[in-house]
Amino acid sequence: MAALSGCAAPRIETREEETRTVSPAGFDALEVVNINGSVTIESWNRDDIEVHIVKRAFLTDDLDSAEISVDGDDTLTIARVVRDDEPGLVVVELAVRVPADFPVTHASSSNGFIDITGTVGDLEALTTNGKIEVRRIDGFVSLATSNGQITAFDVAGVDSVRTTNGSIDVEVRAIRGDTVLESSNGEITASLAGDLDAELVAQTSTGSVDVSRLSLSESTVSRTQVTGTLGDGGPRLTVSTTNGDIQLSLLNE
Repeated sequence: MAALSGCAAPRIETREEETRTVSPAGFDALEVVNINGSVTIESWNRDDIEVHIVKRAFLTDDLDSAEISVDGDDTLTIARVVRDDEPGLVVVELAVRVPADFPVTHASSSNGFIDITGTVGDLEALTTNGKIEVRRIDGFVSLATSNGQITAFDVAGVDSVRTTNGSIDVEVRAIRGDTVLESSNGEITASLAGDLDAELVAQTSTGSVDVSRLSLSESTVSRTQVTGTLGDGGPRLTVSTTNGDIQLSLLNE
């Protein structure tokens, strides 16, 4: 009698897809709130908002328990509705396309990655377990995840970037107040605009800090900590990690 070679991991067997089209008329902005699954948002050259929903689960009956609401007052909210009787085993992927001039202000998930491209307006992106990637955002960004890397390229400005376990790679063109780039466990790479005015504090516990390509005045430099003035000075820019290197350089516009 042949011995079992191992137990195969369970597979998600059922899948359901749906696409909705919504007019942004009467709304000021968009927010997308997911519970267990990814959020992808990109701009397109059409007047309507398209919402593509993919549900995946072990049992077909579970798919019906994952309800997606699309409504709101001033802000149009696309959200997964939480119900007490939901088994919690359904993964929902939300892919949204918005008019290029319609502001996107918030995207979140409790478990899944967030990917946003080409939107306007100040943006907050939050997830508990997953990476965050944003690019070509015409606004200031606030980004946070508990477990995952964060990247932000070609954004108008940065308010905060935080991860507990993961690397950070961002471009900082502008700040408008005290700003933090922080990881508990991961390296931080940041490209700073040449005309950025700030008081810089960069520190790591177990790595090194490299600011050799920056022009700092009134600086104090050690292997694990650097302080100094960028440009004419201004709000504090804190770059901090507990376990990892920090590399700061000039942004090539």
